[in-house]
Amino acid sequence: MAKSLNPHAVGNPPPPPPSAAPVTPRRNVLAAAAATLIGAFVSLVPLAAGIVMFLDPLLKRKGKSSGEADKKPPLRVASFDALPADGTPVQVPVIADLTDAWNREPNQPIGAVYLRRQGDQVTCFNAICPHAGCFVGYAADRKVFQCPCHTSSFQLDGERILPSPSPRNMDELTVDPEKLKDGEVWVHFVNYYPGKEDREEKP
Repeated sequence: MAKSLNPHAVGNPPPPPPSAAPVTPRRNVLAAAAATLIGAFVSLVPLAAGIVMFLDPLLKRKGKSSGEADKKPPLRVASFDALPADGTPVQVPVIADLTDAWNREPNQPIGAVYLRRQGDQVTCFNAICPHAGCFVGYAADRKVFQCPCHTSSFQLDGERILPSPSPRNMDELTVDPEKLKDGEVWVHFVNYYPGKEDREEKP
């Protein structure tokens, strides 16, 4: 007797139907995408704020103009009564708060000046030699300023004594006249590049 070719015959159960691949609903995909974008945004906000805070001092410094608002305030260097009345130059340190982009160090020496009292006026010179940046000394026996590095010498009024390796006279600094009336010597302290004929202020 011929075997039945019917696949559904008794003893031959039908094969199970192929399982359909799971289909993610479209709204689940959109929700996941939205959650990813929100998470990225939330992460970027504090990161951006941190970058802005980190760069803020640099941006402020870069944004300063070279006009009146950028001028440095005067610094107190001595009292008027502490200066010799006979016009003898006195070297005094210049003390100020050092501030870079993120740190502040109070009461640090940033240079030195020579003060010379004449009557009720005070003349101030930067103690740095304009030739190569060495500190100038004062030779009391000859009453001249003398640089120990390359023998540049200057008169009491800051004029260089020729011949001289210094390209210019000593750098005179401005003394605040209003503070001087109160018996205090305040100076607009500036450093200039050495080795130049014309004064060029350092930043």
